Amino acid sequence: DAKVTMAPTEGKQGQNDLEEEKLNKDLFKKLSEYMSAEVSASTHEYQLMGKLNLIVANRYKGMQEKAAKLNEFLRGLDEKYKKLEPYLQQVTQLHDNVVKLEKVVVQLDQYTKKLEQQFKEVYP
Repeated sequence: DAKVTMAPTEGKQGQNDLEEEKLNKDLFKKLSEYMSAEVSASTHEYQLMGKLNLIVANRYKGMQEKAAKLNEFLRGLDEKYKKLEPYLQQVTQLHDNVVKLEKVVVQLDQYTKKLEQQFKEVYP
């Protein structure tokens, strides 16, 4: 019977292989944990962006509703102005006539003062 003896280098090689395998497993485990954390962080970021998009969409929806109400209010004002416009034109025309009348009254007053002066000169 021949005994098989392991050379000292073969034992060290086996031990090195085991350590290398252990290190490789640890490397892959940590790499897997890192990748999982990265994916999880990206997922959380996308969820946050989704929530922010919903908030912004709701805000713009509210602004859109306010703008629609304001537009409706302005249309109502425009309609009221159109209904009042003939009356406003009459008021403007009346004002113009009053200004003309005031000028006539001033001229009449000046004329009557002149006439009174002439009358006093003729009949002292």
